[in-house]
Amino acid sequence: MTTSFNSIKSHAGKAIDWWRRMSELKKQPVAAPTPVHDYHTCTHCNYNYHGRCCPQCGMPAGQVRFTLKRLLSNFLDIWGMGNRPMFRTISHLLWRPGYMIRDYLNGHHLSYFPPFKMLAVLSIFIVILSMAFDAHFSDTITEKVLEMIDDFKEEKHKHMSMLALEYVKIAITYLKDHDLYWDLFQTIFLVLSAWIVFYRKGYNLVETFFSQIYIFCQFNILTIVWMLCTTSIPPSQILPYTMHLAISFPILIYDFKQLYGIGVLTSVWKTFLFILLTIILYCVVLGLILVAVLALDNI
Repeated sequence: MTTSFNSIKSHAGKAIDWWRRMSELKKQPVAAPTPVHDYHTCTHCNYNYHGRCCPQCGMPAGQVRFTLKRLLSNFLDIWGMGNRPMFRTISHLLWRPGYMIRDYLNGHHLSYFPPFKMLAVLSIFIVILSMAFDAHFSDTITEKVLEMIDDFKEEKHKHMSMLALEYVKIAITYLKDHDLYWDLFQTIFLVLSAWIVFYRKGYNLVETFFSQIYIFCQFNILTIVWMLCTTSIPPSQILPYTMHLAISFPILIYDFKQLYGIGVLTSVWKTFLFILLTIILYCVVLGLILVAVLALDNI
């Protein structure tokens, strides 16, 4: 009995030690490339230099023959993925998202794929998968807004405000049909909510915007994985993210805990406040639109 207990205790200790090592490893930023002092003659402009790239024309050292690696890199360049570590960024957004975003905001720009370009590539890929699987996303809030506009138009069909409502509906429908623009538009609400909730953490509005773009990319990656595994779209959602709230909530807790360096319980209630504030901002914007329409109605 004692031997069995000691064995369980030993395995538990090893598991705890492994967890601590992984937790510390997550916090470490990507190491910068080791400086190279080898002497080279540029194959493009014949300039003599030391280092990885020619300072005159930017030609990388040693790139003379075409290899399979260069072929793959040239193919990825078509999608904008050949010059930055796209796959590293994807893995870090799944493994250490908050720490990765913090590293990027602290100046490690060359270690990760640019957020806007990444969002564009992922959005295009999601559209391709949607077409392949004949899947259509459901945006609960947006659909409710469009339904309310239609109901309002039926009640006051002869008033001048109908023209304004029609323009609003056209704009919302256009954004909804163009995933990248719609993602960026919805990010505004998320950015304002995160900036207000985590104001004391020292990130300004623009830095918060970059962090939310990366989080949007993280959810798009999860959406792609979901679609590849199930050939269907994720369950319906409330937030602008493409995942159901039951899935989004724990992911956001994980992200914010790492990004802002807070405890689990603090991250839980801050995430809840973030979601609540995002929904309130949606309602406020909708209310302002209706007030503007009613004001036009009284002109």
